[in-house]
Amino acid sequence: MKQRSRLSDATWTAFTEAIRFVVIPLVLVDLIARYYPQLDTAFMPDITMYILFFGGMITASSALEVSNKPGSYKRLLFGLSTLAFVCMWIFVILGGGIATFSFGPYFVRFDISKIVYIMLFAVSLKAMLVFSTFTSFRDSFEKQVRQAAAKPASKKASVKRKPAARSRQTGPTFDSMSKVDYDVTSDEGVGSASPSPPPEPEGAASLRVPAYKVCPICGAHSDVSEKVCRDCGAWF
Repeated sequence: MKQRSRLSDATWTAFTEAIRFVVIPLVLVDLIARYYPQLDTAFMPDITMYILFFGGMITASSALEVSNKPGSYKRLLFGLSTLAFVCMWIFVILGGGIATFSFGPYFVRFDISKIVYIMLFAVSLKAMLVFSTFTSFRDSFEKQVRQAAAKPASKKASVKRKPAARSRQTGPTFDSMSKVDYDVTSDEGVGSASPSPPPEPEGAASLRVPAYKVCPICGAHSDVSEKVCRDCGAWF
């Protein structure tokens, strides 16, 4: 299953938190103000502004919390900030637990401040969950940070690394030696080429009878009476 990116998670979180803490409360406050104008709280005159402010702060801090990795100080900071804004949002919405309702000559006052304080205490307990998540993922987060910092350093080291210089040869080289012709004979012996014989007088070549045959393939010398080369098997 492909893991969703943190950007998509932050976008979805911002959308859901805006619906819960901004849109729905504004609709409910509008309905109450329209059908029950006799209900009044300490924050009722500016209740719309308070909802927009605290609801927007909850949406922004929640999105920033999700966008950071577990175990980071940023996620811990935005998580605690979200809880603080939620507590203030609840206190404003409920008017501090005190509300009045007047109908003609009758006047009713509601005081549920203790219930509101209990709710705020229950919500604030989530701070323990935020801190527990931070401590649980702190080691893995630091490990990921070290690995991410080591990758660019290893790449730079591989780029800066130069090949080792070859050591110069101090001994004699073939360039300093004299160039002498070498000839490989038929018996695989290696030796220097003999100097060319002096030129024969005219007419001597026609009188001289060859004492051996030369193989045209390997250059081996064979007897005049032989018809096959003893070295390579070629026919004369």
